[in-house]
Amino acid sequence: YLTMKLVWSVFLLVLLNATILLAGRDFYQILGVSKSASTKDIKKAYRKLAMKYHPDKNPNDKDAEQKFQDLSAAYEVLSDKEKRQTYDRHGEEGLKNAGMHDAGDVFSSFFGGGGGFGGFHFGFGGDDPGGEREMPRGADIVVDLEVSLVELYTGDFIEVARYKPVTKPAPGTRQCNCRTEMRTQQLGPGRFQMSPQQICDECPNVKFVTEEKILEVEIEPGMRDGQNYPFVAEGEPHIDGEPGDLTFHIVQMR
Repeated sequence: YLTMKLVWSVFLLVLLNATILLAGRDFYQILGVSKSASTKDIKKAYRKLAMKYHPDKNPNDKDAEQKFQDLSAAYEVLSDKEKRQTYDRHGEEGLKNAGMHDAGDVFSSFFGGGGGFGGFHFGFGGDDPGGEREMPRGADIVVDLEVSLVELYTGDFIEVARYKPVTKPAPGTRQCNCRTEMRTQQLGPGRFQMSPQQICDECPNVKFVTEEKILEVEIEPGMRDGQNYPFVAEGEPHIDGEPGDLTFHIVQMR
């Protein structure tokens, strides 16, 4: 009887390990939510943990970077109804043919930054321009966002579709990084003249293409009418520089 019990225990352990291997990562555990968690709970958990483990906040920390990647994958799957159902039935293996977004793109839908790891700044340390000229910047945008009294009181996530021009490669080259410099010209013996002259570099050509992006605005319980909610680098683009910021101005519905 003891021998059979031991064999059965070993069989169950092997079966459990095989099941875990087949299922892949436990996205619910990664986000720290239950399997019955609502979409709101999933968004809230992701937003908190993604800020904690973002690579810009944890430089040269491979563990934090991996956790950030796992968080993004977990959020993308569990916040999507169809992907979540597939995952619940077949585990991560069932999603191998599903298109997944870049971790930086997922993060930027909550905080801005335009995707990637370099667009969001946490304010640690200071930037040293090193004497270089200032980077041109697109215009900032401020948009009113109407929110109900109930949403201000209980909290919620509001999805906003942002149609944003983004740069794409185009044939040819273009003049870029144009600036005015003073040039000295000799007019004769002992005679010189200084005059302004526009100098430009030559860069690969680009074009603007409008793309839709969903931004997640978290209305925290207790937020007030008139508060601002910023998204870094989600404002107007600049062809030779950085985009401006987008700010949602919270307005209580009357």
